[in-house]
Amino acid sequence: MRRVILLPVVMTVIAAGYAEAGDDFAQSVQPFLAKNCYACHNTKLQSGDLNLEKYTDAAALTQDRDNWEAVLQKLQTGEMPPNGFPRPDPAALKSITAWIESEFQQSDSRVKPDPGRVTARRLNRAEYNNTIRDLLGVDFHPADDFPQDDSGYGFDNIGDVLSISPVLMEKYLSAAEKAVQTAIFGTGPIKPTVVRHQPPYRHGTDGGDNNRFAEQMPFTITNYDVTGLSLPSALHTTHRFPASGEYVFRIDPEGNRPRPSDPFTVAVWIDGQQVASVDFEASNSSTSMEGEDKEVRARVKAGDHWVAVSALRLYEGLPPQYKGLKPTLKPVPPPVDRSKFIKPPPNPTPQQLADHKARLIEFRARQQRPPSITDVSFRVNFVGITGPFDATEGASPESLKKVFVCGHLNGKHEASCVRRIVTELAGKAYRRPAQPQEVGRLLALIAGDRKRGGSFAQSLATGLEAMLVSPQFLFRIERDPKAEQGNARHPISDYELASRLSYFLWSSMPDEELMRFARSKTLRSPEVLSAQVRRMLADPKAHALVENFGGQWLETRGLESVRPDINRFGKFDDYLRMSLRQETELFFENLIQQDRPILDFLNAKYTFLNQALAQHYGITGVSGPEFRRVDLTGTPRAGVLTQGSVLTVSSYSTRTSVVLRGKWVLENLLNAPVPPPPPDVPALDEAATGTSMSLREQMEKHRANPVCASCHSRMDPLGFGLENFDAIGQWRTLDGKFPIDASGSLPDGKSFSGPTELVDVLMQHRDAFAECLTEKMLTYSLGRGLERYDRPAVKSIAAQLARDNYRFSSLVMGIVNSLPFQERRGDRASNVHHP
Repeated sequence: MRRVILLPVVMTVIAAGYAEAGDDFAQSVQPFLAKNCYACHNTKLQSGDLNLEKYTDAAALTQDRDNWEAVLQKLQTGEMPPNGFPRPDPAALKSITAWIESEFQQSDSRVKPDPGRVTARRLNRAEYNNTIRDLLGVDFHPADDFPQDDSGYGFDNIGDVLSISPVLMEKYLSAAEKAVQTAIFGTGPIKPTVVRHQPPYRHGTDGGDNNRFAEQMPFTITNYDVTGLSLPSALHTTHRFPASGEYVFRIDPEGNRPRPSDPFTVAVWIDGQQVASVDFEASNSSTSMEGEDKEVRARVKAGDHWVAVSALRLYEGLPPQYKGLKPTLKPVPPPVDRSKFIKPPPNPTPQQLADHKARLIEFRARQQRPPSITDVSFRVNFVGITGPFDATEGASPESLKKVFVCGHLNGKHEASCVRRIVTELAGKAYRRPAQPQEVGRLLALIAGDRKRGGSFAQSLATGLEAMLVSPQFLFRIERDPKAEQGNARHPISDYELASRLSYFLWSSMPDEELMRFARSKTLRSPEVLSAQVRRMLADPKAHALVENFGGQWLETRGLESVRPDINRFGKFDDYLRMSLRQETELFFENLIQQDRPILDFLNAKYTFLNQALAQHYGITGVSGPEFRRVDLTGTPRAGVLTQGSVLTVSSYSTRTSVVLRGKWVLENLLNAPVPPPPPDVPALDEAATGTSMSLREQMEKHRANPVCASCHSRMDPLGFGLENFDAIGQWRTLDGKFPIDASGSLPDGKSFSGPTELVDVLMQHRDAFAECLTEKMLTYSLGRGLERYDRPAVKSIAAQLARDNYRFSSLVMGIVNSLPFQERRGDRASNVHHP
């Protein structure tokens, strides 16, 4: 009865609200549109398929929301009215955009909140590897052999695109067997193998390889890296060590050393740490060290590791009469004319011929040096890695502890323990308590294998392998509490909340502490939830958030596939590639650990560098391979936008791209994606860029096409602001023979010159950045694309983030406490079988 009485009152209030909004529309919005928009977007022209004249009241905003959201976005960014039309009065523009946003908020408040529905999704490759590691304690990556995960909305954990193919199912069966066998029985006997690694310039005999060696071998720079890691002579590679144990490194060097020099040391590095070394010395009869290969031994843990071989203090211990290259002098070129090795590629373009001619001239000019000077040179011909020797064959204590939960180790297992083993492991694997029928099926498999003569351990392995190919393990399944509720919204269970937390922050299964709070149904308590999030962010496993979220948001995962043109960017090698990636990861990790403001992504005047990367950036005072925090005050670098990793992945292999860089800023920092280019867009004249025409002149010619102008007016200015950085992130003032013009003007009228002023402009859009990062991270945390009904949650999280001084923890807690993260909409007709 009370509802019946209140209904007319509620309807009267809503009607009054619509009437008031209608008055605002007629008195304020329509006059603004008439003055600034109707000239193009009218009934007759309908430019961009948009007719604004047809809207006569506020109800239009909710009835045609997509169009009005586009209108709001273009007004806020200054894209509309377009160039050549008078700019709207700033006060009127601010008033109109605020009114539209207010109407959207009121409309959203009248709609019943919707947390959305998340598709049951399989573990992606990173999640599978991490879950196997934490479940069984095995140190290998079976999912590395799986097919590549598909991506959606910028991430590879989106349920709607993660399908299972027959090939993947076969991989699951093989991975389950290998993981369980390793956990229970160990790796078994491992026969030592030999793998030979060569530097890039040794892979073949074509002119390009010789060219690289000729250009790089004898060169260094003032204040050279005494570790030798950043010198072109060092070898860098990634090697998969199949098991923990001792490995032999056979080093074959080549080069010259003047007599009588002190011996010098060649070091082997694993993941940036020196693990072994051996001395070489030139004989009295020859200065050549060719053919003097030597071996060293080092213990290495199983897994993929970065391996490097370098000469330590190469330019020290030289005889007094040596007058060649020294660290305190400018680099000295090679004494031998190696221009004969520099050959143009087959069917060269005009630009390649010009580059070839320039190299020949440069090499001949380098020969102007006294004939009495003897060179110091060094390179690694190859390194052979043999092993493992004395590898541990049995299961690791950690794996045995995780599997045999009753403590029956070293073969003293009891059959009565099998139910507890299966129950506990299945509960961890399924991320919830295993149901009796699930445990029963696994026990039946084990019992059947025992009847056929299998040992206790082998029969147990059969059951556990079946557990690892169950949909309950392979998929993250969230259950509806009651089927009759259809698609009604409901809170997810504490176990599902624990799973969402762990795969969001760790890309792995919940640990025992999370599961304990889930069992007691206290995980959702604000105090408990806040403490758990802080604990999880402080855990080393949170590096997964850096790798998997950060690597995809910032697109730095693509760094592994980038291949800058060797003739133009000969300094780019695997060591620099790894250093660039590590800089960005350390920056993100520090931001998490120190709970820094997310605005550091835009304007932080610090970063993390080693000597090689500091030299690449032209920053002095950094020595050695260790990364450390470096102050960027007085340099043009700030935030992630000027880090070499981002600048490299947003460039082409031969040159920078104002389009790619501008698009990167719009999509990843300002949440303003651009549509794909129209078909048959003419490409730039690569041969002309930097020779007969500057890149800016080429782009202005390109923008003259009206079809291209609308998007390029947004992208290009942002990209031009970064033009002082070349395609691998080095600072420059010239593009070919043309001075760099790094100025730009955005559609909203804001202008800038160079990266420093560009960062200042981006900081004026900090709220747009906060919403952008919120949307990206919420998408990643949910494993689904965001819909319109998620907008209130995004707005609320971003607003609280601003009130909390943009602290990273505020962003994470805002997501974790949000409606989409804590609840879900049920499946109206679920096709997921629940045992």
